[in-house]
Amino acid sequence: MTKRLLYGLLCVFIACSPRLKSTIAKTFPPLSDDALVVVLDISDEQSIEGEFVGDLEANHGGFNGNCTYYENIRNLKALARQAGSNLIKITEHKLPGANNTCHRLETKIYNVNEPKKYEAKIHWSADRKLTWDDFKGVPDTLNYPNTLALTNSGFGYESGVNMFKAGKVFVQSVFNTNESWVVPEGRNDYVLRHEQIHFDITEIYSRKLRKELDDANITSDNADKAKPIFEKIFNEMERRQIRYDQETQRGDKSETQEHWEAVVELELAKYQFYKSN
Repeated sequence: MTKRLLYGLLCVFIACSPRLKSTIAKTFPPLSDDALVVVLDISDEQSIEGEFVGDLEANHGGFNGNCTYYENIRNLKALARQAGSNLIKITEHKLPGANNTCHRLETKIYNVNEPKKYEAKIHWSADRKLTWDDFKGVPDTLNYPNTLALTNSGFGYESGVNMFKAGKVFVQSVFNTNESWVVPEGRNDYVLRHEQIHFDITEIYSRKLRKELDDANITSDNADKAKPIFEKIFNEMERRQIRYDQETQRGDKSETQEHWEAVVELELAKYQFYKSN
């Protein structure tokens, strides 16, 4: 069973070039470009057990680049990897406003032994399959009786505006670990396969959204046209997720489950070109 989170964001603002600043307290060997770096929001109160590496900041720096939240996080992750850090804790986040049109972030970075255990959001990746450890939520058996597991995933978009050229629109699909859960009797490989397909379906429709936004030439200049496209794709995904549960009887029909797995694999390949921003 699945529960999707609708979190479409339309953040339109004049872009500014982010000024990145690092203050490194302890040196670690740099990590690979694709190494996992977990980002914890301000509201995330997890206790961090690891080595403090230093401080990173992304601040306003003019009007000749982009400084969306998405881009700032991407840049901060790259800096963290160079410093040997695999966990970023956001300590301050100033939103764009009348006097400053950038997202401004202050963070502390750490080197931890098991970064996966801190993940609150998992971005879809072909190399990162779900495990039962990712289902960190408390089972809601009152509202979902006879449900072995529940996946909470969704996709959203963000747009930034550049003064000198059209800004990009960024799309991301995520799995929300703290809202996803499993009951003890559901912890088996078969049920996990069923839940993985729910997340894969979310990814398919995030790729479809990228394609439709691209086909419609959506940029920051006409970002108001993105919302109806997003809502259409999201509603299509909702219907597809429901049909998946109905046809597989939430995974009980093994032959139908295998059919869906094959179809989803083909569709992911079909929209391979749109797997990233």
